[in-house]
Amino acid sequence: MFPWKHFETFNDYINYLMNVRPEQVDEFIKKILDSHFPHYSNVPHNEKTREQTASAYVSNADNKELKHNHNVKQKKDETNEQKEPFEIKVFESHEDVFVHFPVKQKKDLQSGKIYYNSNQLIIKDIPAIGAKHKVLLPSIVQQRGAKIHYKNGILQIKIPKADDMQFTEIDLNF
Repeated sequence: MFPWKHFETFNDYINYLMNVRPEQVDEFIKKILDSHFPHYSNVPHNEKTREQTASAYVSNADNKELKHNHNVKQKKDETNEQKEPFEIKVFESHEDVFVHFPVKQKKDLQSGKIYYNSNQLIIKDIPAIGAKHKVLLPSIVQQRGAKIHYKNGILQIKIPKADDMQFTEIDLNF
């Protein structure tokens, strides 16, 4: 027979969970995090609490310096964001893997190098000297046969997929 008595307690539990307030959930999560991560309660959780925590532990003179450092950091972040992001697009067709990325001028390619193996592509010194980008390819590719095309500020790398169709049988006797 089915144990119907246990099912009634399950319904009570579901009803209890349906009536839980968000504050209770938040308190429960904080309690769990405090028990598993002892320093969790000392860590600021967002920008507002981070500033409040800093002002609570630091004197006014130090607080001004802290805010100055915070503003300097924001300015550095803004200058980094002003640079164009190096966006690499990778997609595949039935026979090839394509990698597209922007290059401002064709001359920029002369200082760069591009390497690849069966599952990874490495772009060095493009768009700037010292830059290095690793791209995981979506499928296994051949070691030879890659072609590049430059058009409208986009470099396209076309690499043929490997036709490795070797199958190994799995013994089903156990």
